[in-house]
Amino acid sequence: MKYLGNNQLNNPEPKTKALEVIKVAKPDLKKELTAAAPKIEKKSFFKFRTGKVNLTSKMFFLDNLATMLKAGLALSPALTTLSKEVKNKYLQKVILHLKNRVENGQPLSVSMKEYPDVFQEMIIATVEVGESTGLLADALANLAGILKAQKKLRSKVMGALMYPSIVLIALCGVSVFLALFVFPQLITIFEDGGIKLPFVLLAVQFIIEVIKNYAGFLLIGLIILLAILVLIFKLPKPKVFLHRFLLKIPFVGNLIKELALTRFASNLNALLVSGLSIVKALEIVAKTLANLHYRQTTQLISEELAKGISLADAMAKRPNLFPSLAIQLCEVGENTGELDQILKKIADYYEERVSSVLANLSTIIEPVLLILVGIAVGFIAISVIGPMYQLTLSFGQ
Repeated sequence: MKYLGNNQLNNPEPKTKALEVIKVAKPDLKKELTAAAPKIEKKSFFKFRTGKVNLTSKMFFLDNLATMLKAGLALSPALTTLSKEVKNKYLQKVILHLKNRVENGQPLSVSMKEYPDVFQEMIIATVEVGESTGLLADALANLAGILKAQKKLRSKVMGALMYPSIVLIALCGVSVFLALFVFPQLITIFEDGGIKLPFVLLAVQFIIEVIKNYAGFLLIGLIILLAILVLIFKLPKPKVFLHRFLLKIPFVGNLIKELALTRFASNLNALLVSGLSIVKALEIVAKTLANLHYRQTTQLISEELAKGISLADAMAKRPNLFPSLAIQLCEVGENTGELDQILKKIADYYEERVSSVLANLSTIIEPVLLILVGIAVGFIAISVIGPMYQLTLSFGQ
């Protein structure tokens, strides 16, 4: 009220006429704005929180989009078709949102940046380069190939770990069953027979009593301990320490190293082929590496290359992470101007090594598992046979 003059207060006619004009021009304007506001807010709020897209769905999307573009279909109709084909409901909404943005003149790469949970920086950068060079279909096909290789490698890792995991779970299950149901009965029989219990059965008896009396406290303590460990290893420094330690474990560390080298070389090759500069490509590759020690090192290499150091020289400073073969091949690639092709060969070489190790993993681990099972069986037998023998002698007497 204090901002209005007396004339305005006494003469409300202009205000009334203005409202009438708005009402005639757009009678449902207020209603439409009110209805639209919650939709916009809801979309922006839930956009990043309503689903998850797995590697297979991303691979399907990129591969089929590349195929449609190569067949001559425009980007917007291709996205419309794909939104009907994908089964992931969240990805359907994302694709439709991308289509709307593209129809409004926004580049696909810019639209993808709104969904960092679906499209990682490597995908966005490759699409951006493909759009700028006019080779979007090739860039998408290249990305689909990388995701296919990652999925294939991940499947091999999971398949190789299946057998030892089942054996170890079965061994733990049998041990728990014996400790909870068989050993207590044997302990009762031995105590009734006046047989002195060996250390193993005494330990089992003590553990059973503790579990019976303090099960709730133990469960709460275990949950708190696991929560503390998870929180600690989510912190940057402890997490990097853990990842460095994993690289030093025999066999496991070598496998992690070769997996990291495979991803490093294949992703760097894809970004260089797309036309990205090597400094920017290394910055993006660093974010795709699972091992934090490799991630930090790749970021440092990117900074060194920006200062004029060659890739081979930067890798040579870290012989514990980059083998001499990879360093020499990168040096040849830089000297001949075919670094992208050399990186492809490095990626193929280490992928074959990893595949070979994973294919023979069951054969390698089987003796170790047999030894563990033998130790467990022997441990149980020694714990039970001695008291059983004494009990038999007491019956004979």
